[in-house]
Amino acid sequence: MVDFSLECCIPTTTKTHNIMTTTESHILVDFGTILENCVIAVALLLTGITLRYGFIYYKRMRRMMAMLNSFNQVPTKPIIGSIHLFTGNMRERFRKMVALSKQYEFPFVAWLMNVPIVFIGKCDDIQIVLNKSNDRDLQGVFEKIFCEGLIGLHGEQWRKSRRITISAFTPIMLSRYFSVFDEYAALLTKKLEKLCDTDEVFNIANYVFTIHLSSTVRNLAGYEIEPWSNESKQFVDAMTKCFQMEIKRFANPLLFFNVLYEIYLFITGNRKMYEIIHQLPRKIVQNRLAKYSMKGAPQYDGTSPSTNVSNSKLLIDSVLQRHATDVNFKEKNICDELLNLMIGGFESTGLVTSFMLLMLAMHQEAQEKVYHEIKTIYAHDGQEVQMEDLKKLVYMEQCINETLRKFPFIATDTRIHDEDIVLNNDRVIPAGCQIFLQFYDCHHDKEFFPNADNWDPEHFAPERKNIYKQAFFPFAGGLRSCVGSRYSMMSLKIQFVHLLRRYRFSTEMKMQDIHLISDLAVRNDTGYWLKIHSRQKN
Repeated sequence: MVDFSLECCIPTTTKTHNIMTTTESHILVDFGTILENCVIAVALLLTGITLRYGFIYYKRMRRMMAMLNSFNQVPTKPIIGSIHLFTGNMRERFRKMVALSKQYEFPFVAWLMNVPIVFIGKCDDIQIVLNKSNDRDLQGVFEKIFCEGLIGLHGEQWRKSRRITISAFTPIMLSRYFSVFDEYAALLTKKLEKLCDTDEVFNIANYVFTIHLSSTVRNLAGYEIEPWSNESKQFVDAMTKCFQMEIKRFANPLLFFNVLYEIYLFITGNRKMYEIIHQLPRKIVQNRLAKYSMKGAPQYDGTSPSTNVSNSKLLIDSVLQRHATDVNFKEKNICDELLNLMIGGFESTGLVTSFMLLMLAMHQEAQEKVYHEIKTIYAHDGQEVQMEDLKKLVYMEQCINETLRKFPFIATDTRIHDEDIVLNNDRVIPAGCQIFLQFYDCHHDKEFFPNADNWDPEHFAPERKNIYKQAFFPFAGGLRSCVGSRYSMMSLKIQFVHLLRRYRFSTEMKMQDIHLISDLAVRNDTGYWLKIHSRQKN
């Protein structure tokens, strides 16, 4: 009997397809359920992590705020904190910072949006913080400049970098740099000859920054850059512009966000400034690597620096050695390290030179005293400068130190510590709190410097050594002190011997004509305008 049921009339392939479709449907339903459960699980996990860290942050901030209640408090506004007190142009911001330090007794607290900052300006408290803390938190400011170089590094990476950097400033290496300093000081002296006795007023900064850039690059990397070339001038100008933009960023909450800051740089056309300052160290590093590939990289035994000056390696060679042995240390890290040291090398000496020549031009009696000190050591202008003679220039060093006091290279430095810090008045800075060290205020403390508002080299008379060393931080201090302090002092002394034994400087500027600004360093916004006169005619 024939079965005429509907099932018998359906083709076999169709039945199989329906069975597979049903199976796939179950699989899809199961997969969708699994995916949904995974999403829920991830969401719950993220929520848990957020709540956990949010609770930890809340507890930390609650503890921090409770401890900071004993400090003097700067007025705040919702969301932005105390940023409104640091607005205005560069001059206004510096004046406001100085006024704030006079209005509120140290230590006091200001808020950068939701971040508390403890300002320390008393010398003994500064010393406590410097000796306890070896870390720095730039809060995103200057990171586009320093990147992963010594100034902005933390922890073990900072320690590795510092060990290498210190090796470049040993007594043996300093003796190697001496001839380069002498050569470039002679070049600067020759360059200024065309301005001598012309009655022309010129800005000395236009001459000294590029010469110090050239000597720094030559000493640290063995690379020669023409002192007054367009390349060197462009680099110096771009560096100054970048510093000023970073300070502008600090005073504008919207620019804290990297995306918005990048948009700002694109709109204003200032992104090119950052490209310029990173281009030169990259060019120097690539040049050095090219020499290695042609001649073969020098072999180092990894022990202490050579006692032979001619065999002592350049700083860039030490950094390249780390590049060869540390897989995590890339070519970009080398460039960042070099840029950091270039900044420290030419910015500090360029500013001290500019300020000191301006001060000597304003204080002719001090200039004559330095001149006569030089002449007691070098009776003839053509006499070669000797390294062992530099320590005899006692009054010159007083003038250099007084310039560093009155116009400190770094007005404010930052520190952060992972443990509580107890200050002299038993107030406690909580762990993880941002600390601003006000070197400018400390250097103008009349308890240590009675004539603090004026430029007075007698502040650093030998008999006052035990007094001023408590309140003088020309190269910061503590674990993060500048490793190149002796390098800078030697460079400055050699330069001043060459300049001051041949020329006398004068100026029409007065102290009231100086208007200070501060980005990374303290500068005079109105320049350093001098006239130059030949000593031979006197």
